[in-house]
Amino acid sequence: MKEEKVAIITSGGGMKCAYAAGALVALAKKLGITEPDIFISASGSVGAMFYYLAGQYDNIEKIWLRYLPSPEVIRTFPPKLRVDYIVDTIMRRELPLDERAFVKAKTRWFVPVTDLDTGHTEYISNNTWFDPYEVMRAAKAIPFLYGGTVRLGARTFIDGDLNMNMTELIRKARKEGATKIIVISNTVMLSGFSRWFTKLYALFASPMIRQMVRYDLERTHFDHFPADVEILVIGPTYPLPTGVFTRSRRAVAESYQMGWDDLLGRRKEIEGLFATERNPAL
Repeated sequence: MKEEKVAIITSGGGMKCAYAAGALVALAKKLGITEPDIFISASGSVGAMFYYLAGQYDNIEKIWLRYLPSPEVIRTFPPKLRVDYIVDTIMRRELPLDERAFVKAKTRWFVPVTDLDTGHTEYISNNTWFDPYEVMRAAKAIPFLYGGTVRLGARTFIDGDLNMNMTELIRKARKEGATKIIVISNTVMLSGFSRWFTKLYALFASPMIRQMVRYDLERTHFDHFPADVEILVIGPTYPLPTGVFTRSRRAVAESYQMGWDDLLGRRKEIEGLFATERNPAL
């Protein structure tokens, strides 16, 4: 029999990722699920994944509800995400990652980033010995919000979510051996101001970035679901009050709570996936 492996995938989406953060804390605190076989996280959800794997669930809540919804993190005119402040001040200084616990985690994790020289997606994982703070920085380096690049080893990277959709993350999980996948999706196609600003930015970006932005705007979020993998999708029950640039504490708290509630609303299905994985005879 093929060994059962459960993967968790969380999507990017700027401040919309408060939804995934709430879901992950509920998964750990209420369901006691802390060590999936595989975890793939993109962009704004990477920090929550790292703290989740380190067992620092309270810090996830503090980061999202106390620190991130702030003018110090998000500037609206022009839109700017202060990634360096998030990584160096909030995460490294105020609420540091327990790196020892993180390294000891049994879960195989993957973070998509974009190689700026080739335009191709690369996956940083447990097998690549980079500073976790720099991995989080690279994952959040959205070109039109961060305005910079991140060096990991000899290569230069930016946010991988710009060149990636959920179907491709699911393919990656399958390639790594996942037989069951929990998708926590807090993001949909860009719309309104976010879409307009992204198009405007692309006009002044490099040809490679312009091509990736165009692909990101034209693609569908879910192309199709493979038939040979059991997939459970957990998404917002109604439109999230947060957007990519939201800094309202109330809106972020509502998105966080919605993620918590929506995940617990699928409790039996989630527990069924993990029970089968732990007890193949069931």
